[in-house]
Amino acid sequence: MNTLFKSSSFLDNAIKESRLLNLAAAFLFLYALILTLAPAVRVHTLQTALNWRHWMGFAVWAAGAWWVRRALQTYLGDHDPYLLPLGALLSGWGLLTVWRLDASLGLRQMLWLGFGWLLLGMGVRWPNLLLWLRRYKYVWLALGLLLVALTLVFGTYPAGEGPGLWLGCCGFYLQPAEPLKILLLIYLAAYLAERLPFSFDLTSLIAPTLVVVGIAVALLVIQRDLGTASLLLILYTLVLYLATGKRRILLFTLTGLILAAWVGGAVFSLIHRRLLAWWDPWSQAEGVGYQIIQSLIAVAEGGLLGTGPGLGSPGFVPVAHSDFIAVAITEETGLLGLVGLLGLIGLLVTRSFIVAVRAPNLYRRLLAAGLGVYLGGQSALIIGGNLRLFPLTGVTLPFVSYGGSSLIVSFVALLFLLQIS
Repeated sequence: MNTLFKSSSFLDNAIKESRLLNLAAAFLFLYALILTLAPAVRVHTLQTALNWRHWMGFAVWAAGAWWVRRALQTYLGDHDPYLLPLGALLSGWGLLTVWRLDASLGLRQMLWLGFGWLLLGMGVRWPNLLLWLRRYKYVWLALGLLLVALTLVFGTYPAGEGPGLWLGCCGFYLQPAEPLKILLLIYLAAYLAERLPFSFDLTSLIAPTLVVVGIAVALLVIQRDLGTASLLLILYTLVLYLATGKRRILLFTLTGLILAAWVGGAVFSLIHRRLLAWWDPWSQAEGVGYQIIQSLIAVAEGGLLGTGPGLGSPGFVPVAHSDFIAVAITEETGLLGLVGLLGLIGLLVTRSFIVAVRAPNLYRRLLAAGLGVYLGGQSALIIGGNLRLFPLTGVTLPFVSYGGSSLIVSFVALLFLLQIS
């Protein structure tokens, strides 16, 4: 009887996942078709060059989603049926948006997406992956810290002038701060799962983790990667709170962040400029406030339904393909598109916490919850920064923003959630 019930549950989940992926494919197909016809709509005639190259990206997306779904049904039959469609739709929407903004960047993003699908499809075939990561948690964390430290000496910026946050060779670049987020979550989940059942003293429990997080944050602050440093502190705080239930942890961290912002604004010119751009961008309209003002204008231009995919002018917003990709989407799809984007992210975070609640042990529970906090927290920071709700942090929007490191780390997070589920 139990076997029959499980078989029925597997079948229901497979049908549900298939239908959701079909809906995602239909949306992206329609979006790609509108982008193709956009030049004709602009000049009100079909006697013009149409956009076709982004269909290569759609083909890679569709082939990868189909292949990964087959692998999931074979190797992880009882997985959460919502995770893959949500991650697939967000990554496909981001790819088409990047391609619409810059075809050369879209081509590179397509290659990274293909690698992400390959990583996800191979990862689901590794049943002991999470146990292996737990066993060597110190090695992986040390490797992540080492890579971040190397950027202090060998760091570069792919676009030429800018902060040296990447390690690069032969045209390929890695931003070590991106995988460090996941490696830190693995370490925290494994460490706390081992110590919590035997440690009742909060100070002795968190002291080693505080040292590790302090080193990571210090390296990022030296690099002026303040957005990632803030995110690491938020991740650390919320994972500790979820593990211990101690509210004073939240209070201490909030007080510390406010104090750090106040001191940093007085000491570091970069923090001062970002706080000024957030508080009163119009006083610096030709300087640090230019980017956020253009962002707000683009959002206002989008209105309720947007100007239409391919018909707006999101390129006027600096770095629209990365930090401000949510604004690019909002201008051309309007408030409706922004609500849809937020809804997809919210559903992904919700499913992450559902996976955490259903996880069989504390290590997987904390890891799933931490991944949900990472996806939701980073999304809230960057979208809130775009809309001037928070100071701009410069982090990417998971699955959506341009960047190989960000996209691959998002797929790794999705892989872990699928394994845990």
